[in-house]
Amino acid sequence: MRRRLSRRARGLAIAAIAAIAGTAACGTARIIERTPSGGVIELEGDHNKAMEQANEAMAAQCSSHFIVVRDGYEPTSAATPAPGASVPTAFRVHYECGDGAPVGAPPAAPPR
Repeated sequence: MRRRLSRRARGLAIAAIAAIAGTAACGTARIIERTPSGGVIELEGDHNKAMEQANEAMAAQCSSHFIVVRDGYEPTSAATPAPGASVPTAFRVHYECGDGAPVGAPPAAPPR
């Protein structure tokens, strides 16, 4: 015996499926550390969407430019896991405000 769903029930089912699919494509950027010269942002979910938010946060903090000095997965806890257990990790972006130090720049001359 087949039952037909009412239009309202069908609409609610479609909305629920769309909400679940939309949630899967979400990404967020969470500030972990902020200093006067940069900080660390953790990305969660969709990498591209989270990176867009991270770029906005870095640009809002840094008055001129910013440079990503390191990004990638890193441990989220300093605690040593039990033998055989995996270490929890998160994707984090470390950045500095400004253009960063020039690569291969000679050291500053001492004052006379």
